Amino acid sequence: MTQFCSTTFPDEEYLQTIVEGEKRRAEEHLSLTEKLVMYSGAEMNSIGDAFSDPHMRWEKKELNVEELVLTRTNPEWNEVIIKRAEKSPVNLRKLMEEDPIIATLFAGAYWNESPILVRAESGYHVFDGMHRVVAAIRDNRKTVTAWVATPETAVVLQPACEPHIIYDFLRAYQRGSNLDRDGLIAALKFLKKAYGNVGPLLKDRFGPEWIPDEELQSIIAEVLQE
Repeated sequence: MTQFCSTTFPDEEYLQTIVEGEKRRAEEHLSLTEKLVMYSGAEMNSIGDAFSDPHMRWEKKELNVEELVLTRTNPEWNEVIIKRAEKSPVNLRKLMEEDPIIATLFAGAYWNESPILVRAESGYHVFDGMHRVVAAIRDNRKTVTAWVATPETAVVLQPACEPHIIYDFLRAYQRGSNLDRDGLIAALKFLKKAYGNVGPLLKDRFGPEWIPDEELQSIIAEVLQE
């Protein structure tokens, strides 16, 4: 996978020491859910969204494999799962039975008894455990155990975002990388509407006790007025 950033710092051993120190300090004060949001954000998946949304109901169920809606994994698998099988376990099983190349492609899918995660919304959409689901389809398993996340009806889902996302916007403005004040306000308003914890974070974690910067505090106050 392509790395998203690099460094000019020359001492990799010392860099590792810094990394371990930052990791230790971060994890000392994070809850399990906060850690999940952080790791899931690093992996760019939706697991953290589901677990941090207060409007999500959870139930452990035994589901028929054929009830599942398959979801994206990696580009090579997606060509078959999404495009050819059209997210259908029945179609995928048939393709694996009829095409040796496809059977080989999914031969490495692994199975274990850990529950998968699905979202109940016009079907049971898998959002964690696609390797296990593909293995279940390949091995002709009839059912899988799943934790089913069901959003409350008539609510706008509002998961939590990592505080550093807000910090990144504020820091860029403070250091002069981008002095578009209106753009920063618009971005923070977007985050406040999309994520349930942004308002409280702006009020508390990014209040004047933490960021004694009059200009940034005036921006935050304008965002919070909405």
